[in-house]
Amino acid sequence: MILTDRYPFGASSKFDDFSMNEISERIKNDQVFVYPTETIYGIGGRSDRDSVAHRIMEIKGRSKNSPFIILAANRSMFEPLALRFTAKAEALAKQFWPGNITLVLPSIHNPQGIGVRLSNHPFMVSLGMHCDIAIFSTSANFSGKEYVYDSQRIFSTIGKSVDFIVDAGNIPASKPSTVVKIDENDAVSILREGIVQAEQIFSICK
Repeated sequence: MILTDRYPFGASSKFDDFSMNEISERIKNDQVFVYPTETIYGIGGRSDRDSVAHRIMEIKGRSKNSPFIILAANRSMFEPLALRFTAKAEALAKQFWPGNITLVLPSIHNPQGIGVRLSNHPFMVSLGMHCDIAIFSTSANFSGKEYVYDSQRIFSTIGKSVDFIVDAGNIPASKPSTVVKIDENDAVSILREGIVQAEQIFSICK
């Protein structure tokens, strides 16, 4: 079965199991796609393929020195990353996951840290029931340009370069996730203040 390159997803048009299985197979076959999150549209693909990462970088015109966040619907999907959840990381995850906080955590694969986030967006929750692979997440805009919340505008620009788009309509403009780095010594730093305010982070990490 050949699916269209644009899938509507909204409160009144959730995907059935068959459709989600088809989308899951496309992701497993290294396809790159645009999808909705709690804050903005993202570009993603399976996070265990360098070729997928390189393609996303080319689409965005982004430097290879700028790593992507890895997004999932449940924490078990992060196990292949061998992340180290320190005491403060655990406290922040307990308070804010799933939600709008990205944790940059040390890993045996990357001591400098890998950015991860659990999403509770309905699409990601549905995808997590059908696909056991975490996905790359970066904003669906060209590097250095403003965020795009209009699905039609995305489809007419970046949509030409990806394999498919999950269309949840226009997303209300908002701040992105707050990015918090926690090093091997459990030291906390804010790399980007977004929806979750820095004072909320530090109040938990006393």
